[in-house]
Amino acid sequence: MRTAHYAWCFSHGVLHTFPVGDLPWCTATWVAFTAATEAEALASKHAAYGDAQFLHELPVDKQIEVIEATDARAGEPLR
Repeated sequence: MRTAHYAWCFSHGVLHTFPVGDLPWCTATWVAFTAATEAEALASKHAAYGDAQFLHELPVDKQIEVIEATDARAGEPLR
């Protein structure tokens, strides 16, 4: 049973963990991953965004992707 959602925060440069059912507490620029464990989430982040820790380290097209995902999700609970 899943008890948390995982998201890589490109503003803070770390993996955030949000409890299921709670609104995410971070309002910065992050992307959520479907994963059962922190290790799986980090593997997904690496597959999608490589070694980039912060937004400016991504290619411009990936920066736009992350910003658009953040804007689309603003104020919504993770599903």
